[in-house]
Amino acid sequence: MKQPASIVCCTPFWGDNWKWFAPELDREQLRWYFYADKSRGELERYLRTSVFRTCLEAVRCAKQQQADLLFTHNPRLSLWCVLFATLLGVQTNHIAYSFNFHNLPHGLRYHLYKWACKKISKFVVYSQWEKEFYSEYFDIPPERIEMRFWSMAVPQIEPEEPLETGDYICAIGGNARDYETLMAAMAKLPDIKMVIVVRPHNLKNLSVPPNVKALVNIAESQAMNILKYSRFMVLPLKGSEVPCGHITLVAAMHLGKAFIITNSIGVSDYVLPDRNAITCEAFSPDALAKAIRNLWNDPAKCQQLGENGRQFAQKYCASDLGRQHLQRLLFDFLNADESRCTQMHADKFPISN
Repeated sequence: MKQPASIVCCTPFWGDNWKWFAPELDREQLRWYFYADKSRGELERYLRTSVFRTCLEAVRCAKQQQADLLFTHNPRLSLWCVLFATLLGVQTNHIAYSFNFHNLPHGLRYHLYKWACKKISKFVVYSQWEKEFYSEYFDIPPERIEMRFWSMAVPQIEPEEPLETGDYICAIGGNARDYETLMAAMAKLPDIKMVIVVRPHNLKNLSVPPNVKALVNIAESQAMNILKYSRFMVLPLKGSEVPCGHITLVAAMHLGKAFIITNSIGVSDYVLPDRNAITCEAFSPDALAKAIRNLWNDPAKCQQLGENGRQFAQKYCASDLGRQHLQRLLFDFLNADESRCTQMHADKFPISN
């Protein structure tokens, strides 16, 4: 009987939700080994060493199980898995999913990533710009990088009733956000209420005007409640070449919410100006305030953008599409390995007529 293929997955900690694809693929005789970057105890949380332990455990499992595939999610985990795999002599195909940087590595970190990239079989990114840029920046052959849209289910909302009363707009997220420009814009719009859902570091040295309410580290389902019941969302990015905000903008589209976003080539695959979003010049409080005021005063435009966004998300960013892509990607690698093994066996022991 054929032995099931084994896949080791090393991911950030998001509860059990990164196992969403495994039950569907279990029918194909696969064995899954999951390792999530979750701190064990206060000391590890304080020292922030959980990533090293998690990656080491994942690579040790890959070695013990003679894994057919190592699957990592985010560049930092990918890098440390490559380092430990090299030290332990583990050789297996490696897919680096969500290969996305909100701060590019430089100096020694850059050289480490460039070295590690040569040992990774496949990269998955969320924008065409990232595919082209990372290929050049890290010297990765373009055929080893695959672009696909960020896929997710319609966000869960908790509770069902609005957490925030009244009419307001919102901003959500922490990576590569330009909240300084957004706060300067909101100071020019004292009659418009905004709720921002951020991380503590986003508020450091930030001057928050009276018409803005800041919520820190709330549950994802609560953040989605804030988004759902807002009039629209603003997504300010730190520049015109920032490949961040994909999760937030796709969530907004799934919920049928209009949004204003910095005009960045890093999200241009998702943003159709004046069709599913309003784009705005980077680092310009005046331009952003004008865009917010115009959309606030145009409910029909807001509704139209939201509906167009919903249709875009259903067509390109649905969770089923993500599962189908991941299934194809995994089995392309596993079947390729099996084909190579079969060919090697045939070359070594040719069949004579």
